[in-house]
Amino acid sequence: MSGGVPAVLMRGGTSKGVFLHARDVPPPGPRRDALVLDLMGSPDPMQIDGLGGTYSSTSKVMIVEPGPDSGVSYWFGQVGVDSPTVDWSGNCGNLTTAVAAFAVDEGLVPAVSPVTSVLLFNRNTDVWVEAEVPVENGRVRTHGTQRVAGVPRPGAPIATHYQDPAGSVTGRLLPTGRGLDVLDLPEGRLRVSVVDAASAFVFALAADLDVVTRARTVAQMNADEQLLERIESVRGAAARLMGSVERAEDAARLSPAVPRIVLVAPGGDVAVADLDVVAVSMGAVHRALPMTAALCLAAAARIPGTVVNAAARTDGCGKALRIAHPLGEVEAVSDVDSPADDAPAIRSVGVVRTARRLMKGTVYPFDEELTAADAEAEFE
Repeated sequence: MSGGVPAVLMRGGTSKGVFLHARDVPPPGPRRDALVLDLMGSPDPMQIDGLGGTYSSTSKVMIVEPGPDSGVSYWFGQVGVDSPTVDWSGNCGNLTTAVAAFAVDEGLVPAVSPVTSVLLFNRNTDVWVEAEVPVENGRVRTHGTQRVAGVPRPGAPIATHYQDPAGSVTGRLLPTGRGLDVLDLPEGRLRVSVVDAASAFVFALAADLDVVTRARTVAQMNADEQLLERIESVRGAAARLMGSVERAEDAARLSPAVPRIVLVAPGGDVAVADLDVVAVSMGAVHRALPMTAALCLAAAARIPGTVVNAAARTDGCGKALRIAHPLGEVEAVSDVDSPADDAPAIRSVGVVRTARRLMKGTVYPFDEELTAADAEAEFE
């Protein structure tokens, strides 16, 4: 690896990340983290000396290898921009779409026209994902009419279905054992719902935090330090409640991505959306919506008593849940057993996105001592 690391830069939905083969990087552990931080140029708000894109949605890495049952295994790393952290505890719904496309074009699965079914196994959460990838002439087809809010050009649709997603991170659909909790905060009491489907999220009503969705731009909200601090205090309290940290004030440092937080409100127009949301990722308001959030929202809307179920104009039963976010709208579907139960069984959740390979080449670490050969020798 002294000559560099083979890499592919891919867009999946509204995220972008660096894709690496597991064979080309150290095993999971501190040395892998150090290499990832090096390649991405973190910590640095500009990530000027690496491949990171300065936003949480563009500071991501996927490490991929052949998996069980003729499928593909992958690890998702959320890379801190201005902090030296790589969080392997969750998953990225947008880039999971790109993993399926990567697997076809890299020959990890046989390419079958017109659609190749790819079985994915996320090592972070132990969740299986079934993907349907359009293929033409032995390669992933990227041209099409599927539009994704936040992506300037349409593309070919890639559908992903997350099987048995409940408890992906915490082991329980409702990590606190309840669909609704009340947090005691310095500003007063706040109703929240902590739900773990595809990934773990804490949901709160936007109005309870004095946030009026679409009243301010993402940039304006990110410039409001008091708002971000208040949202992080809620996230930290929820992290403590679900057992991710012992003290709420430690959540930003010890558990920056679990849970993530989404503020929800009823859709502004029943003909347009069922929910209007603002998501926060790694301490900043997200410019769009993480797809794991959309998946979790689709599940939470089907759980009676949650703030999502109360706010949504529909619980999504029998149709897609329409979710408005700062860049547009996305639909997510859920397949649920006994939706009238307090804690229904979530069979699957799914979305349709697009993905595209942007670049394939070699990325050069600044620290040439972070080599796969050295790491293998160290771990033998």
